[in-house]
Amino acid sequence: MFKRLGSHSDSMLLALAIWLCSLPLAVFIVAPLFGLKVAGLVSLLLFFAMLAICWGVCSWQVLQDRVRR
Repeated sequence: MFKRLGSHSDSMLLALAIWLCSLPLAVFIVAPLFGLKVAGLVSLLLFFAMLAICWGVCSWQVLQDRVRR
C-alpha cells in the first residue's frame, strides 16, 4: 500500500483504523456505566491490544518473508 513507509505498514494502518472505529463503542457503552476515567482506560487498553496484535502480525510476516528468500 504505502511502500515508502515500510513493507508492512498497511497492517499498522488497519490496526489504527480498527482502534478508531472501536472508540465510540468504548465511549457509548463503558462511559455511562463506569465513567469517563474507565472509558479512557478501556480506550488505552484497546490501543495497546491493537498495537500488540499488529506487532505480532508484522513480525510473523517478516519472518515468513525471510524464510521464503
